[in-house]
Amino acid sequence: MKPFSFVIPRSHHAPDIQPRAGGASLDVLRFLAASFILLFHYGSTAPVDLASLFPIFKQGWLATDFFLFLSGYILSRAYGQRLVTSHMRRTHFFLRRFARLWPSHILVLLAFGAFVMASTAAGFAPNHAEKYGVADFFAQAFLVHGWGMMHAESWNTPTWTLSVLLVCYALFSVYIPYVYKRGLPVMISLSVIVLLAAHGLALGLANHAFVDLPFSWALLRAIPLFLLGNLIERMTAGFRVSKAVFWISLLSAFAAISGLCLLPRNAAIDSLILVLLGSVLAVSGGVTFHENIITHRMGRASFALFLTHSLVGAVWFGISPKLIAYFALNLPMQWGLWGAGVLVAVTVAFLFDALVDKPLSQWVSRLSFVKGGI
Repeated sequence: MKPFSFVIPRSHHAPDIQPRAGGASLDVLRFLAASFILLFHYGSTAPVDLASLFPIFKQGWLATDFFLFLSGYILSRAYGQRLVTSHMRRTHFFLRRFARLWPSHILVLLAFGAFVMASTAAGFAPNHAEKYGVADFFAQAFLVHGWGMMHAESWNTPTWTLSVLLVCYALFSVYIPYVYKRGLPVMISLSVIVLLAAHGLALGLANHAFVDLPFSWALLRAIPLFLLGNLIERMTAGFRVSKAVFWISLLSAFAAISGLCLLPRNAAIDSLILVLLGSVLAVSGGVTFHENIITHRMGRASFALFLTHSLVGAVWFGISPKLIAYFALNLPMQWGLWGAGVLVAVTVAFLFDALVDKPLSQWVSRLSFVKGGI
């Protein structure tokens, strides 16, 4: 008689779920990019401006451009095949992306509006009141404020990227079938053409460097970067690297970027930095780390951190000067208060993701017009 066994036989129809290449690393990178944006925005409120202590914080465009790169890369990986094979209609794709962004965005914007009105009524009008106009509020509510019709950042400042990404999504659904299965030489040529054209248009139309074009030229900045993210994903599809190669490549790229940021700015330096950021994407998408609840939550919370940190900062750093003056806080205490603001912003992001954004996105995804498209 065979001994009794407690081992449950493995189903032939349920193979082991293997970790995805880039699953954990891209989630963590998204969170780090959002954190860099947070530190860049909060840096000027520190007791000593962070940019004077760490020159890389003078280059806030790095994280924003990387975020646009990353958006194009992830969208190509997640939706490219389905759009190319017609397994998803363009209208359905766009509705899903809009439904993912807009509900949480509008909740944060409404909270921002309530805060500004309440603080003004209490006699604490916000600094730079011109940033909180009614027209700007409605433009931001409908996510059209990054399309060139508004000339200054306002309200929840980082959301201009969500506005331009909607345009990128619409264009992506049209052009992706034409670039999805091109050969590597064509992809490389397209990448060079896109980058050179972006630099040329930025200088010719805006008389400004491409990588950090001003707000009124947001679309000219975003569309090429998003497209380059698509092309990087296509050029490196199936590319795999070991963990050792990943860490060496990542640290080398970050060291090189930090060094290049110390040099005088020009188109060649900016382009080299973009190439290095692209290499970070490539190796991050090609390495396989164990995915767990922490990496997954970091990936999800990156959107919440991006969305909520301006409001948290407006509240925290609006109160901080009064606390510093009232309690006569010395410099170390001021740094502690500033650091607490950073921690509060991160904590709020995780809570917002768990309690608001995730349940809301799940509810919206079940609506018939989002689930089935039109």
